[in-house]
Amino acid sequence: MSAPKAKGYSSSPKGIQSHLLPHAGALTERATRYFGIDLARLPQMSDNELALFADRATAMTRLKEILPILEKHFTTLIEGQVEYEQFVQRVLKQVEKGSKQIDKSLLDAWLLSKGYDKHLQLLNQKAGHGIQKLEAEYRSEYDLNRLDFQSAIKLIHLRHQNRAKAIGEKVPQAQRQLQVQEALRRQAETRKELLTYGTAGKPGKGFWHGVKDFFRV
Repeated sequence: MSAPKAKGYSSSPKGIQSHLLPHAGALTERATRYFGIDLARLPQMSDNELALFADRATAMTRLKEILPILEKHFTTLIEGQVEYEQFVQRVLKQVEKGSKQIDKSLLDAWLLSKGYDKHLQLLNQKAGHGIQKLEAEYRSEYDLNRLDFQSAIKLIHLRHQNRAKAIGEKVPQAQRQLQVQEALRRQAETRKELLTYGTAGKPGKGFWHGVKDFFRV
């Protein structure tokens, strides 16, 4: 394939022309499409049209000056958006986990309420049995009227004695329990003061006074 031959100026007055553009093929069209530069029309452009290139170049210079700043801002925006989406994902994951726990708690509360309702039903049943028992006791008391007067007095007196005996047995037990609890309380208090304030004892209360309280129990 032979090299392209340069085309000279034609005899017709067409003005300035490029000898390369006729052989540039698609590159001439790319220059116009991609960069807005019509190389073939440059020689015929007016000053106002050529001034548009100066305006574009000035705007491009200003843009180039801020490109590093814009790149930094855009990088921050992009990375921030990614981190934000990751944050949202983590939050949604926690929401899922927390929602399951709340749902479980709601179910447990519902089951507890059902259990409590069952408990109330049992109490009502026990109350009914108690009422029946009281009615039976009332009927047994009513039956006393059928006994002779002396037998009824003896039976009531015996019941009172049994109740008084039961109460009398409970009182000493309660007193002993209170004494044991008081002794344990004082021992714990004395040990706490000894471990807290040492042998010097709590300010305002000497060690031997605390020991005296200990043995006083």
